[in-house]
Amino acid sequence: MSAEQEASDLTQILDISYASPDGVDLCLDVLGPASLPTAPLPTVMRIDGCPGWGPGDRQSAQLPFANRALAQAGFLTIAISVRHSGQAHFPAQLHDIQAALSWLRLNPLSLPIDPDRIGAWGHSAGGHLAAMAGLSTHGAGHTHRHGAPRDHVQAVVTISGPSDLARPGGAMQIDRPSPVTALVGGQASTHLEQLRAASPITHVTAAAPPFLIIHGTSDETVPYEQAERLHHELLSAGADTQLIPISGGHHNLRHDPHAPYEGQIWHDVASHATRFFQRHLLQPQPH
Repeated sequence: MSAEQEASDLTQILDISYASPDGVDLCLDVLGPASLPTAPLPTVMRIDGCPGWGPGDRQSAQLPFANRALAQAGFLTIAISVRHSGQAHFPAQLHDIQAALSWLRLNPLSLPIDPDRIGAWGHSAGGHLAAMAGLSTHGAGHTHRHGAPRDHVQAVVTISGPSDLARPGGAMQIDRPSPVTALVGGQASTHLEQLRAASPITHVTAAAPPFLIIHGTSDETVPYEQAERLHHELLSAGADTQLIPISGGHHNLRHDPHAPYEGQIWHDVASHATRFFQRHLLQPQPH
């Protein structure tokens, strides 16, 4: 683990090992206010939006419209690495997220983490995994001192994320090699149940945490209907959900699909996410 670093406005602690499944060292980075308080803070975990559940880079969480925006708003933030599809098939990625959440609640470094106020967010593959973290853990897993699951999150933001892996479209092909089939280890003809099990919409219940879904209406990689389907399922279940369509936005949320992931739209997304997490995490959750 690296030593704590204090920038002018934020404190960061990098390269903390939180698990080693099958010998793969998984790490997380912490980013928070410049002077970490002793009182626990609402905590938000960002899951890397690696291309097609492939090798990712936690450093993307340092962008000004990612964890940095939340840390400047007073949250403690975490960026985690998970095993990619070339290392293990789903549900290994979900198990890694659950291991990270358990690590946060065990809190071996005595960080100012409130175990009852933890959110998750991510873009693309990271958005898919954030949704899975919010939906697939209710009523399962070990519990912490208040009786809530150790692998449970209280709020989710998913940006450009897939919600139904059994429904093809864009780059989400299930009858030929694709990022989706690589995640589950096979095509729909042999792995349809795995595709369904890896789909957030399969796990929607009334107990789902609040969701903020942000998606470009012209997304060429993950069709916009994926956001609509998740939003509809959550609404039908009676869950708290908000869908923000980005008119004309592609997978990068911009009008030019080849433009870099930057610009005002991403700062707007960070503002939406900050307000959402403030609304749902600033008050302790009922037990």
